[in-house]
Amino acid sequence: MSAAVKSPEEAQAEAAVWLARLRADTKTAADEKAFRDWLAENPANVAAFEMLTDVWETLGRARRRPVEAPPVPKLVSRRQWMMAGGAAMAAASVGLMIRGSAEAAVYETGIGEQHHVVLADGTQAFLDTSTRLRMAYDGGTRLVELECGRCNFDVVANDKRPFVVDAAGAKIVAGRTTLDVARDGEDVTVVLIRGSASVTGGHLPAEKPCVLKPGERLVMHRSGMHLDRPDLTRTLAWQTGQIVFENVTLAEAAKELNRYSVVKIDTDPAAAPLRISGVFQVGDNVAFAQMVTKLLPVSVNVESNRVQFTKVPSRERKG
Repeated sequence: MSAAVKSPEEAQAEAAVWLARLRADTKTAADEKAFRDWLAENPANVAAFEMLTDVWETLGRARRRPVEAPPVPKLVSRRQWMMAGGAAMAAASVGLMIRGSAEAAVYETGIGEQHHVVLADGTQAFLDTSTRLRMAYDGGTRLVELECGRCNFDVVANDKRPFVVDAAGAKIVAGRTTLDVARDGEDVTVVLIRGSASVTGGHLPAEKPCVLKPGERLVMHRSGMHLDRPDLTRTLAWQTGQIVFENVTLAEAAKELNRYSVVKIDTDPAAAPLRISGVFQVGDNVAFAQMVTKLLPVSVNVESNRVQFTKVPSRERKG
């Protein structure tokens, strides 16, 4: 029986997910077997995975840059931080702005920064780039307001003091839980990784809370809300300083990567709808641009704080 026909885009999107999954700390023997089975399904899978692996390795070796980009602080993974203990936490927190007392503080990261902090109750928080948290702990409630950005919370249980995250009016109430909360203006996304959580307010209907189960993602915006179960390896890749794109437009990729760098990516109207899949390191938009020229029919012009993509009509896409 011949292998089913699969487009290069489909194979590349699946390969991007496998590349992230195999590099995750949670990889198991079952994952490795499933990966081998996936490779055997279709020659297109093998070609796509080899191509993305080459791109990843080239990205890791990239040292030469057309211009000197401003330095980006080193990203510290959750695993590295946990293994290194308190000394590493202190080192990773250099540059993190903290104001106020232990019970009422503001934590803030700049562009390209990611930091671990331990809140007053022992809850661990991992702040993504351009994130701002405001704590308001009192005797009855542990309240954290997410003013902007994204944060992963590993919540310490306390039956007498609920842990509540306020994001744009949405209230996420968590017990002993691990969850991601992201806020972009009035748009809020909650991903429950472990434990339990309920969400009220914001753009949700007023009559009852939304109770999340592990693996579920709740997305709330002005036009409504939806609940799904994303691939957690891809969704949580930001915690390792990586980002996984699965058939997204170049404009969408640029918007996400621009959160991590002062060197901003622009696309001309012809290049913006081109689609890309892959696993990329955040914080170096110049290196990303160099990789994109190997994947899409675009040229790139790099200035001191700007990367401009222009579509090249006469060139065929590689791969």
